[in-house]
Amino acid sequence: MIATGVNEEGYREILGLQIGNSESESSWSEFFGWLKDRGLRGVDLIISDQHGGLVQAIEKHFQGATWQRCQTHFIRNILDAAPKYMQDALLEEIRGILHAPNKQAARLLFGTSVGQMGGESP
Repeated sequence: MIATGVNEEGYREILGLQIGNSESESSWSEFFGWLKDRGLRGVDLIISDQHGGLVQAIEKHFQGATWQRCQTHFIRNILDAAPKYMQDALLEEIRGILHAPNKQAARLLFGTSVGQMGGESP
């Protein structure tokens, strides 16, 4: 398990590294407790994959912090579920949505993409 953070000058730093037996909530909780014991404070945003144990530990240890799913993992999950012949086009569509200038533009691009691929927008 590894945690990186962004310091006050805007540079990334490794906050801590530990070996755990699994990615369970208890392993992540132990890691987060260790980081907090070492002085970790003021966490505003956490970006991670969507592993259940990790997300549960984040909710337990960092109430009030915003959690965001890692875009790289999100994209990989979508592409893994898509037919091979669609993956290149789908990747471009996803990137356009994720880099939209605002939420409204992202939703419009999403709806257009879903329509072009033959689905129904939620």
